[in-house]
Amino acid sequence: MISERAVVDGRFELLEPLGSGGMGTVWRAYDLALHREVALKEVRAETDGAGSPGVHRERVLREARALARIGHPNVVAIHHIVDSSEVAHPWIVMELVRGQSLADHLMGGPMQPSQVAHLGRGILAALRAAHQVGVLHRDIKPANVLLREDGSPVLTDFGIAALNDMTGLTSTGSVVGSLDYVAPERLSGQEGHTASDLWSLGLLLYFAVEGFHPMRRESTVATLAAVIRGEVPPPQRAGVLTAVLTALLVPDPDRRPSAEQVDLMLAQAVGFAGAPTVFDVPGGGSGAAASGGLGAGSGPGAFGGSGAGNGPGVFGGVGAGTDPGAFGGQGAG
Repeated sequence: MISERAVVDGRFELLEPLGSGGMGTVWRAYDLALHREVALKEVRAETDGAGSPGVHRERVLREARALARIGHPNVVAIHHIVDSSEVAHPWIVMELVRGQSLADHLMGGPMQPSQVAHLGRGILAALRAAHQVGVLHRDIKPANVLLREDGSPVLTDFGIAALNDMTGLTSTGSVVGSLDYVAPERLSGQEGHTASDLWSLGLLLYFAVEGFHPMRRESTVATLAAVIRGEVPPPQRAGVLTAVLTALLVPDPDRRPSAEQVDLMLAQAVGFAGAPTVFDVPGGGSGAAASGGLGAGSGPGAFGGSGAGNGPGVFGGVGAGTDPGAFGGQGAG
């Protein structure tokens, strides 16, 4: 256990832990060289027999490489990586996003279609930037989207991203990501489709505007069956977003529109509805929140706590949902 006020790499003073998951711990830290607060992701060696510390290290490095490739205002920024013989494991140094997660925001109820359309354009912009440099996110969900104080979305947690020039880190037959947001084709072993991220985006937008997840069931097996069928009930509250959701949420990835077409449809929905450029983020002015989710509802900071507006936090969790998180933790909610 690392004590508070410890300094990593002679530069990053650990201020407080913000949350922990199967992958490790996220800390709020102070950069002694640049005099600013940052987020540090600390890897943790696996102890449950599901993998090895080496695999965890590669996932940390993969996340850093994925983030470094993208460089977009709607994607969380990476500042530095600490990986030397002087530290037991690598650390990723990232921006500390001040706001709250979309998952926490939606605990207050569904959003208006115009707001969701504007939100969707921001997340889609992040995905387009990632796809252009050969990065698939593979875990799009509300817990992995942070809302800055001005309401703009920031896509986080690229720890299970697929890079087109890197081999996979999971065993044959396994699927990474939150089950109820995974595209049907991925469950049949079809990986590498940018359309799979668009399916997950469609489900995120559906949940945001309808107030419930169309694939979530009482058990993992029932959820799995629903995802495989890919049968999404027609939205009832979506209004100007109905056409977008209908186009995205089709089981055949080849029938989904391109990212460019989706952006045009979302832009039309924003314009038609006269959507504001930002929306209120409760608690956003007093701290930073986190994505990831291990027990939403009880604490400040990272991993889905309901106190995200009252204390700073970051991202990097295992995610809200019905399935085990991508990094080995059980999702909540």
